Amino acid sequence: MTPDQSVGEVPEGARSAALPWHARIDVPLTLLIVLVCGALIAGLWLTTLQRILSEREQAVAAAMKSNSNLAIAFEQQVFRTLKSAEQVAAFVREQYRREGSSIDLGQWVMQHVIRESMFNIVSVVDASGAIVSSSLPTGHVNYADRAFFQAQQRAESDELYVSAPVLGRVTGRWQIPMSMRITRPDGGFGGVVVVSVDPVNFTDFYRQADLGGQGLLELAGTDGIVRGRKTGGQASFGGDAQGLAWFQRQAFDSEGGFVDGGEGVDGVARILSYRAVAGYPLMVAVGTAYDDEMAPVLQRRAVYLVMTACASVALLVFAAVLILVLRRQRAVADALRTSEALFRATFHQAAMGIAHIAPDGRILGANDKFCRMLGYSGDELRNRTVFELSDMDRREEARQFLAHRLSAHAAVFSPEMEKTYRRKDGTVLWVCEALGVVRDIQGRPEFLVAVTQDITARKDLEARLSHDALHDALTGLPNRVMFHDRLSQVLESARRYGRRAAVLYIDLDGFKAVNDSRGHAAGDALLQQVARRLEDCVRAEDTVSRFGGDEFGIVLATVNREQDCETVALKVIQALSMPFQLQGDAVSISASAGAALYPLHGTDAETLVAHADRAMYAAKHLGKNRFSWEPSPRGNAQRF
Repeated sequence: MTPDQSVGEVPEGARSAALPWHARIDVPLTLLIVLVCGALIAGLWLTTLQRILSEREQAVAAAMKSNSNLAIAFEQQVFRTLKSAEQVAAFVREQYRREGSSIDLGQWVMQHVIRESMFNIVSVVDASGAIVSSSLPTGHVNYADRAFFQAQQRAESDELYVSAPVLGRVTGRWQIPMSMRITRPDGGFGGVVVVSVDPVNFTDFYRQADLGGQGLLELAGTDGIVRGRKTGGQASFGGDAQGLAWFQRQAFDSEGGFVDGGEGVDGVARILSYRAVAGYPLMVAVGTAYDDEMAPVLQRRAVYLVMTACASVALLVFAAVLILVLRRQRAVADALRTSEALFRATFHQAAMGIAHIAPDGRILGANDKFCRMLGYSGDELRNRTVFELSDMDRREEARQFLAHRLSAHAAVFSPEMEKTYRRKDGTVLWVCEALGVVRDIQGRPEFLVAVTQDITARKDLEARLSHDALHDALTGLPNRVMFHDRLSQVLESARRYGRRAAVLYIDLDGFKAVNDSRGHAAGDALLQQVARRLEDCVRAEDTVSRFGGDEFGIVLATVNREQDCETVALKVIQALSMPFQLQGDAVSISASAGAALYPLHGTDAETLVAHADRAMYAAKHLGKNRFSWEPSPRGNAQRF
């Protein structure tokens, strides 16, 4: 024994001599095979378990991402609904400031000035809580004890207040009132404009999103009261959300996702995503049942376990190694195809348009929704840049905005913005768009993700509301509101440059007889022809307006001499004295006109209109079919 050998250790030569030759060869080889097979089997089982765990985590992550996208879409839908309510309330409030208690919201609904069907009732409430005007008959109703009224009474800022669901005193149905404060000129509380929505409207998004048979969709306020909830298609509202896990998390993080054990609502475990509604004390939550999301993973887990057991047995035979390798390659390929299919399903089935944009503006790819919105195929879009989809005069602005989004100091996600695209057929597409930048590990931008929502219908509605509020529905002429606005602008310009301006007040003679004898349809046709003749009598910068009934007004933007105004008035009288064709017959009427000159007869709109009105009546008293400057019957009037 050498000095290096420990006590009791058998020398190498003695061990070799103690075993037969075949044992000396077989034992190490067997041990090697056992060790290799054991290592391979252990590695195989470890890989399988990790794969099962990884697929479960991937399924949770994919569901979380999908629910997060749905939460974004749901939040944007709620945001647009609130903005629509805010716009309607602001418009009603502005008209109430102009018209006061004479405002008639019921008439507005009949005239389709207010067209939003989602709003069950729109009301103006004074400082005492009494209803001044409403889109529905109300009777004697007072809202002074309502939370939305008291909140606006205490409010110091002009914000939309979204109340908890209440049982409507007018409709007798559960409503979510949304109110805006009316502030008097002295800063005091002047009442509220309240717009009410059925709670079910807020959860209609459930029908658009595929949340499965046990999905959850919820809109709750930061006060802990549920505005609307759908679980498995069952709608509810008004419940307490303070004990729910997503509500408690929202207090520390405005958005996020997690797996909920199901203790809060109905005992169903769900994969949940939540986020706060931008600019409002509200939050949304979207969830899908954990069991539904995990069902494919559990099915694949059984397959993986069987495959691993078979592979472990096959590893005892040298030839099975190749089979095992091929099986593992096939498993990897299947996993890649599954992952790709999951991505494509999420990308192409999204409810909003999504496009990937290169830093130079090239479109790298777009989902089906984005292609349909613009009318291009995917291949056509990949041959274009986002700048080519914009109008020529907006392309430089688009390039500057894209460069700003790609700068190092820009946020990962941009706030939503409203912009236009040009469809393939040349029509305008209005979208609400948000851009996100995807950067590599060094922080360099790889591409941008554009998420777009088609808002063309809302933009068309806004344009119609704006036009209808300022124009006469029968003749298409500016109404009294727009007339006074144009007159104020003309007077401001006249004061600034020391010019003259004039107002003509025109009333038809004999219109009532035509209306009574031939019917209202003929009367309406006559008024439309009168409107066109009046427009032909003035310049482009002048304004012709219908005040109501058979009364019209004209603003002459510039008048060099008094005779110019008189010339226009006589031209109008002559034009209206010519026969009109109604129902195949020639019908004749006449007109009486009065005028007021700035600054001779007044320096403000009300004085000038009143002077012209009195002058018109003077012309009527002098025998009609004539023009008068003076409001007195003894004044100067010219007969045509």
